[in-house]
Amino acid sequence: MYFISLKIRYFSLFVSALFLCFAINADSKNLGEILAQVEQHTPALKAARARTEVWKAAKQQAKSRYFGEIDALVRNNNYDSGRLINPITYPVNLQPKLFDDNQIGYGLNARLPLDINGRITAGVDSAGKQLDAARAQENDVGLQLLHDTAHLYHSLAGVKALESALQKQIDALTGHIKVAAVSIEAGRTARVEKLRLIADKEAVKGKLAMLIGQEQELRAKIAALMGTKSFFDIVIPINDPPEKTDERVDGTMNRPDIQTVKSRIEAADADIRGAVASRFPELNIDGSWIRNQGFNGEGDNTWTLSVQLLLPLWDGSGRRSAVAQAQAARNINRHQLAALQNQARAELVAAKADWQAAEISYRATIASVNAARETARIQTDRFAEGRLSAADLVDAEAALSGARSSRALALTHWWQAEDRFRHAIGLEPYAYQKKNNIIKKNDS
Repeated sequence: MYFISLKIRYFSLFVSALFLCFAINADSKNLGEILAQVEQHTPALKAARARTEVWKAAKQQAKSRYFGEIDALVRNNNYDSGRLINPITYPVNLQPKLFDDNQIGYGLNARLPLDINGRITAGVDSAGKQLDAARAQENDVGLQLLHDTAHLYHSLAGVKALESALQKQIDALTGHIKVAAVSIEAGRTARVEKLRLIADKEAVKGKLAMLIGQEQELRAKIAALMGTKSFFDIVIPINDPPEKTDERVDGTMNRPDIQTVKSRIEAADADIRGAVASRFPELNIDGSWIRNQGFNGEGDNTWTLSVQLLLPLWDGSGRRSAVAQAQAARNINRHQLAALQNQARAELVAAKADWQAAEISYRATIASVNAARETARIQTDRFAEGRLSAADLVDAEAALSGARSSRALALTHWWQAEDRFRHAIGLEPYAYQKKNNIIKKNDS
């Protein structure tokens, strides 16, 4: 009977393990997959892409001014007298009623600017640089979202590691409480020992409840970035430290936020050229062709071709003010660039220091876990030999749990420090970069 019960128990464990493996494979996503989903479905990034499309259309609109305009027209003129108003044919044949009082004509109007002052070219250059700025800003928004997601995911992994450590501590305390209850009945342990164990267990359960609340908050934030209602996927634990990013140099100039402001400065330069060009002469070619109805219905064609030269003389200093406005906008962007570069350098220095501190901290926690594990082993042996109380053993196990928690937090901080450094030099999180490298190898 005992043998059958044991087989049933092992079979249940096997089924549970199989179900857990299936759940991990079916429902869990690694960080690279989550980042890919964030990149596709986040509304903020979609808005940035739409902004890029706006400037792409604006650049095409600016280019279209090179080719002028052609318009179709239909006109209707009503005359109240039979006088000769607009001769259609030559020589003029005067009659009592030369024209119909309802004249209808249709045709085309065309206008072609020659851009001798460079105003159209400046507009095209400005729109092109604004397009570059929009693309850089789109990259910056995407980079920020990816790093926010990676930070939340690593934080969630750290919380799950802390939950696991606390759960192990609760299980150990539960076992000790049972042992203490037996010892109390045998008269070998005071009742206060059991009460202390129960208090310690309740305190740990309170800490675990707080962590579960933090986990729910982190999952909600990740779901918001992914564009889903919820995120219940199993979080793959972090076991290994991050790899070092290649070429650790001061590469802040490649950051997309800096590239955005640089492109805006170049667009402001083009706006200044366009404002200055508006103060110089403008040359246009105008043409039209009209088919007139005529008195007898036969009709004829009228066409015109003219060259128009416009020389600005006075506009109440409007054009001069436009130049000053464009120069002021350029100065704003230059000051923003200087401030952003200073901030980027400070962020890079802080990220390097944080990375080094995180590495040292993690190495220290490894030694702490080894020492706590050895202490717990010794105390367990002493407790088994009856030379140690259950309270002292619980203290050793709590120290081991705390050391494991510190190691999990230190490893999480190290991963976050690595991503922070990559963000400071304008790179995606490591998990995203690693995913791209795998894709490139498969493609090649």
